[in-house]
Amino acid sequence: MTADIHDIADQRPHLTVTADDGVHVLPSDLVRSVITGDKPSAVLTEPVVRRIIEEWFQRVTA
Repeated sequence: MTADIHDIADQRPHLTVTADDGVHVLPSDLVRSVITGDKPSAVLTEPVVRRIIEEWFQRVTA
């Protein structure tokens, strides 16, 4: 397994998402851009999207 590693120190705050395929660190601005429709949801991988939905669903049904 290989991964691209990027220094995101200048992109804080950020979210850490533990998905099926590993840990992803996403800049909060990127996630906000997807929510507002400025960027397509396709910039997020399928495992990341599933994990975000899973955590959201757990919170709204608790």
